[in-house]
Amino acid sequence: MTDIHTVKIVLVVATVVFATLALVVRGRVGLVILSAALFTVLALLGLEINAGWMTSLDASLFDWFYWHRFHRLRINSQDVFHYLGQPVPFAAAGLISGTLLALQARSVRPAIVVLGGVAVGVALEETLKSVITRTPATLAELHDGSLVEYTHSFPSGHVTTSATLLGMIAVCLGAGRNPVIKATLAVLVVAGVVFVALLALHTGAHIFSDVIGGMVLSGAIVSAGAAALGPPRRISQR
Repeated sequence: MTDIHTVKIVLVVATVVFATLALVVRGRVGLVILSAALFTVLALLGLEINAGWMTSLDASLFDWFYWHRFHRLRINSQDVFHYLGQPVPFAAAGLISGTLLALQARSVRPAIVVLGGVAVGVALEETLKSVITRTPATLAELHDGSLVEYTHSFPSGHVTTSATLLGMIAVCLGAGRNPVIKATLAVLVVAGVVFVALLALHTGAHIFSDVIGGMVLSGAIVSAGAAALGPPRRISQR
């Protein structure tokens, strides 16, 4: 127990240090540091998965969505959510978007970054799900204690994959463009990720810490992917 407590303290300190450096350092190095900060946050969330404060937050939000969801809407949203979780649509979207971005940039690097980012996201979230486990006591706090499907549900694969795909596409499209276009792309990505996250919570497929974990993981991957793209080529605005 003492060792785990020490690890948590180290992770908190590392997160603060990395986050501070990411605000100060610019360019590719800053993006790498930001990625490291987010991966550190993800590790901390994984260690805190059975902590009282996280369990209480998950239970409160689960109960709110449970009592405020509409039965008919939930059935329809479950179909949409199930479709979003299929590998074929995401693979097709990644392949098509990566190819178009590569043709636009006249380089295979955008395609590699997009497809590679999504592949890394899937691999990492599946790995984390296999090693991070919620205890029976934690599950008992979630509504009626019978929700065993949440034992290995951190982080959300739907959120991780969709956020990584949308984020990497936005990074590639926004490279070298003016701040207005970058801000517009960022808003669209956030809207898409929030939609998937709310859908996951509304259908009961995931709980709050799952979707937060997916967002943090995808943020770390997108930051690393943006650093891998290198200095953007300035695009003239007409």
